[in-house]
Amino acid sequence: MCKLLKKILPFMAVIFFVFDLSIVMAAPPDDVTLNAGGGTNASDGLRIHIHRGSQIQIIKPNSNGAVRGQLFEDSRIPTTSADRNRLDNGIYIRANNRLYGPSHFVFARNGVSNPNAYTTTGDLSVTPATASSGQTQQTTSKFTLPNTSIVSGNPEVTVVWKYTYPLSFVTAEVTLNIPLLYPVSSSNPVRYYHAVDTFLGGSDNGCGIRYVDTNGRQVVGTYPVINGGCPSSTTLPNNLDIVESFRERSGKFSNYCVGRWDTFWTYDTTPETSCAIGKTRALSNTISTTNIDTGAAIEYDFTSPGTYTFSYDFVIGSTYVPSYDHLEIRHPGTNSLCPVDIQVLACLSSTVPCPTGQILSAGSLTGNLTVSPTTPTVNSPNSSFEVGGNAQIDTVSLQGSAAATYTLGASDLARAPLNGVKCVNTTTNAQSCSFTFTNTPCIDKFECMENGLTYNNRTTTPTARNPIYTKMMSTGFELDAVAVLTSGSQSTAYTATGVVVDLVNDNGGTCGSTVIASKTVNFSAADSGRKKVTFTNSDVLGSYPNLRCRVRDLNLNKTGCSSDNFSVRPLALNITNVAPQQLTPNHTSSPLRRAGQDKFSVTVSTNEANYNGTPKVDSNKLDTHAGGTSLGQVNGLFGKAISGVSSGLDFTYSEVGHFRFQAEGVYDDTFTDVDIATGDCTNTFDTAGNGTPKRFGCKFGNTVASSYIGRFIPDHFKITASTSYTDGCGVFTYYNQDPGLITPFVLEAKNAADVTTQYYTGNYAIFGLNNWANYFFELQVVAPNQTIPDGVTITASTTNPVGTWNSGVANVQARHRVTRPTNPVEPRSYRITAQPRGNDGTELVNSTRAEILTPTDPNVPQPRFRFGRLAVTSAHGSELLPLSVPIQAQFWNGTGFVRNRDDNCTAIPVTSITMRNYRGNLNACETQLSIVSPMSEGELGLRLSAPGVTGTTPNTGSVDLEVNLGAAAPTERTCTNAVESPATNGAINWFGNPDPIGRATFGVYKAPIIYMRENF
Repeated sequence: MCKLLKKILPFMAVIFFVFDLSIVMAAPPDDVTLNAGGGTNASDGLRIHIHRGSQIQIIKPNSNGAVRGQLFEDSRIPTTSADRNRLDNGIYIRANNRLYGPSHFVFARNGVSNPNAYTTTGDLSVTPATASSGQTQQTTSKFTLPNTSIVSGNPEVTVVWKYTYPLSFVTAEVTLNIPLLYPVSSSNPVRYYHAVDTFLGGSDNGCGIRYVDTNGRQVVGTYPVINGGCPSSTTLPNNLDIVESFRERSGKFSNYCVGRWDTFWTYDTTPETSCAIGKTRALSNTISTTNIDTGAAIEYDFTSPGTYTFSYDFVIGSTYVPSYDHLEIRHPGTNSLCPVDIQVLACLSSTVPCPTGQILSAGSLTGNLTVSPTTPTVNSPNSSFEVGGNAQIDTVSLQGSAAATYTLGASDLARAPLNGVKCVNTTTNAQSCSFTFTNTPCIDKFECMENGLTYNNRTTTPTARNPIYTKMMSTGFELDAVAVLTSGSQSTAYTATGVVVDLVNDNGGTCGSTVIASKTVNFSAADSGRKKVTFTNSDVLGSYPNLRCRVRDLNLNKTGCSSDNFSVRPLALNITNVAPQQLTPNHTSSPLRRAGQDKFSVTVSTNEANYNGTPKVDSNKLDTHAGGTSLGQVNGLFGKAISGVSSGLDFTYSEVGHFRFQAEGVYDDTFTDVDIATGDCTNTFDTAGNGTPKRFGCKFGNTVASSYIGRFIPDHFKITASTSYTDGCGVFTYYNQDPGLITPFVLEAKNAADVTTQYYTGNYAIFGLNNWANYFFELQVVAPNQTIPDGVTITASTTNPVGTWNSGVANVQARHRVTRPTNPVEPRSYRITAQPRGNDGTELVNSTRAEILTPTDPNVPQPRFRFGRLAVTSAHGSELLPLSVPIQAQFWNGTGFVRNRDDNCTAIPVTSITMRNYRGNLNACETQLSIVSPMSEGELGLRLSAPGVTGTTPNTGSVDLEVNLGAAAPTERTCTNAVESPATNGAINWFGNPDPIGRATFGVYKAPIIYMRENF
């Protein structure tokens, strides 16, 4: 059984080739030739002669180059009856126990009668008349089996012979009709045979072959002898280009046979010859494997009435099968006089239209698209095409010059298809190569774009752009109006008058109805569908954030809206008002604003009523009162502009002094948003334009500096405590000591956000660092259960605080005097706080009270104070020796005064010790003061020189020594040499009152020394 294209029914038919036989035809029928000019060399294909009665001859060069027939007898073609008598091939039908087909002399030689002759009908013709690359020529043979059944009518056979130039095979597409009542069954089948006597490029002998090719098609035939033998009957030898064989296309061979040539034309029945087409049994499915004069035949079997279609190739030469089934041309069937895109592809399947997965996607196939007739002229920029690996589908553009109908085709194909060229009308989905240009003008819509840029087809490439760059108000510019075809290509043939080009508002991504400016232009043939449109300085006098360009042909009722939207930006922002304004900055000017807290206002305008954007402040473009770029930040927002004017009333400035906006300090960078994302403006303030065509800056702002604004003062001061301090005397401080405790700390001028104001310095730093009273120091207890003794308070030292403002920061060192308690107290520690504040003009700049000292080392407590006094110890000794008088520094330890062994700092000027109340024989300056050792571990070494003897009288007696803790009385004297001098101020009044007094005595008492002398 075989599988058929239209209907699967059991049947039998055989096709075979036979060599060295003469065929005698009853009457010379008509014959035709496919590829009549071919068969002369290796590249111009096969020349195929076909007779109405099914005999054929195929002409091509032999292996020795001689141009000969490839079927026996090789010198014959089926043109005359004499030649047909010598051609051993044909189609035979066995039906109702009769054999029909061309007569053959071997039948008679074998003692049997010739087959019954066909009744042939119709005239053979070849379409198209001329073969060309990739084109398929065809002709049709029709014949009827006469006198087979009186009741049902007779079977009919139609064979469409097809040849695609320059391939190495001819195709037979067969339709067999078996009438409904025709006597046919499995025991009485209808069999279709095709038999040939092969000649194999000049050699009558050959080897049998049967195999299934890479396309799953069965191949049955012969090939030349190799080295005197037949190497295989299932595999073709390599590099073999001489093969004569049958190859399945649609429908499977029912049976086949390859054997000696003369065995095909016989009725042998005992035993039945295996390849005999006249026998009642099927072909034997045998292949000759020896070197003999060969022929080949195939058979299709049918066992019931019906119409059957099947096809097969007869191969002469190479068994190569084209890499694709057909070249497919896809077209819409009709088009205006605009260019139309015709698609070309190569299809691997016979299905039309070609399934997506069957389109050729490898290699390269080139050719040219053709139209017929050649008048009226059809224009194409390039009629060539290439399909395969680079592009599965290529497009050829055609444009008609007048209304006409054409036939589409292809020429100059690099590789011929298996089944030629096929066309698909994509509108009707029908197979047709007919295409019509109508007399419709060539335009679909319009594009509007930047003048001078390359037009991009957004239909084929939706991501492509035809931009319109940002424009500036009151500044002329040029756009291009482009006529566009349905395909998205530029309509180069478009001409028109009175085309209106409008600038309109954007309305949700398309053109709105509000016209901003309008121009009328004419398209001439020289414009090629693209016209420049010029807008002057006076055409667009306002700013617009989102416009489009609309083009209208009122005669054709065609309208197009630009694919790109664009903005028209203002020239600049003008700062029309700032408050408070200072024309000349001064460190004492008013009104005053607290940094980061108090508000100021700014108003800007574009000097036209359309601007509705929202300006911004660039804090990197502020000038200080000193002229440099400010580190300060302006916070606050402008309101959305109304009629071109925008104000901000709630701005703050983070610094002190004055500032002004530099050029571009107030700006807008969002008004041109529609162009920013696409790069249709530059990220600058450029108003001159960059490149060709010009691209302006996306941003615009003030072009000159504003007036100064201010004056701004700190919002508050802030103390940062130190972790260390300096005691008045080593590790402690005496109450009332001056200079006493020294405390360093940091004072900063802050804005409302508690950020240091960098410009609080120089004469803009009003706060006096050297005035102790400005700090409002306070003494506080260390623990909650403590109290401050009576009489104790913190006061200014006679030495002022020191510090200098630098970028809003001052490192301060303050000296303090803590007054002496009314009554003695044990050593105590205190905390010291401050709250710096002062008036700047009419404003008080305050701070939060804070400690100025926060020790972090547990071994370094808060400052400790001692209630101290000095004690002069009375002394006596010989007038002949110096006398030491100790002076002690003491403090109250809670129960009494004790030596202050931590005192290594108290200095007592020797001149501050008054000598008075001389007694006895001791007079002024007979003994003189000197300090032999400074205060160490709370004791100072004072010495009086020996008074000695005046004449014979010892200078004995006493003198009182009083240390002046404060100022000396005018009458007080001291002796540091032989002459009395006024006593001085000791400046150590932290030891309290009264001044300490001690007495030095000479000679009154025995000296505490025993003098010894040795006698030798």
